[in-house]
Amino acid sequence: MAGHAGPVRIAAIAHIRMRTQFHLESTAMAVKKKRRRSADAPHNVRTIAQAAGLSPITVSRAFRNPGKLAPATLARIMKVAEGVGFVPDQIASSMRSSSSLVGTIVPPLINSGIAEQVQGMSDACQERNLQLLLIQGDFAVDAEERAIRTLLGWRPAGLVLQAFVQSPRAVTLLRSNGLPVIEISEIAGRDPIDIAVGVSNFDTAFSMTTRLAEIGYKRIAFVSAPIHGNDRLQQRRIGYRKALESRNMPVAERLEIEMPITSAGGSEALNILKLRDPTIDAVFFSSDVLAIGGVQECHRRGWRIPQDVAIAGYGDTELAAQLYPRLTTVRVPRYQMGRKSIEVLARRIAGEAGLPKQVAMPFVIVERETT
Repeated sequence: MAGHAGPVRIAAIAHIRMRTQFHLESTAMAVKKKRRRSADAPHNVRTIAQAAGLSPITVSRAFRNPGKLAPATLARIMKVAEGVGFVPDQIASSMRSSSSLVGTIVPPLINSGIAEQVQGMSDACQERNLQLLLIQGDFAVDAEERAIRTLLGWRPAGLVLQAFVQSPRAVTLLRSNGLPVIEISEIAGRDPIDIAVGVSNFDTAFSMTTRLAEIGYKRIAFVSAPIHGNDRLQQRRIGYRKALESRNMPVAERLEIEMPITSAGGSEALNILKLRDPTIDAVFFSSDVLAIGGVQECHRRGWRIPQDVAIAGYGDTELAAQLYPRLTTVRVPRYQMGRKSIEVLARRIAGEAGLPKQVAMPFVIVERETT
């Protein structure tokens, strides 16, 4: 056995050397990979701070609360950040500082005049270093509840919701969470969960219908987008009907129709209404988009506006004043409404007491050549 010991030891030593060499090579490769990963890794607050010669806390504050830094310091940090393509982690930031997050649910932007309102909210948020988290929803009760649950999952400081919340379970959920809630666009019809900011859609529709009657129209029809689940449109229809009743004018289902909120929908609605009742001499559309379609249908059919039929809209969009003939409509301050909702919400978040339950915004009947 002694004669075989030498070769066995040599083989063992060679095996150990091979393993050691393999380990060293593996370690070297790992170090190289680590260095490569470090070189390729995205910059973070700490590396930005090192490059700018400032503390990580100061750099972090630049992205969370820029208003608290001196302009020169902020500019110095932003120059470094832009130079290396640094983008702060907004999700992590919002989780660390949910007090700056405001959630909102809006209906489909393509089908409404809500864009001005959202712009007002966004501008007011920026002025207050608040972050606006926007979720698109619709007027279905289940969809509304899901959207509210999603927003609450972000732990926001407060919410701005379009019109009154329809789902009883969503109302209970919001009240149990105790968050400040602004219901925007409507102030009539129901007590708000917290505070309502907007106009009385009943009053706007009542005023427009009354004005059409005062001018001398006898057979006034009403065209609306789908009303189910939409308390603003419900209040406009009620206001329209009450105005007719107050003047002993006819209120009939054949004088009312619901259509998708498109110009094609408004065109089709006017055509159907005139087939139902050729004596209709004025049509009040619940949105300018629908009313524009009504004007287009009149041009196609050779109906004179307003001699054969008068057209009135709602919203006073930019196109309303550019249309031929120019559109009579209800002007609602959507941008200011958006701003006001954030202003009131910020005061609630700050703990201010004694705020009114309803904040009414003004509206104007704008009379132009279509009536």
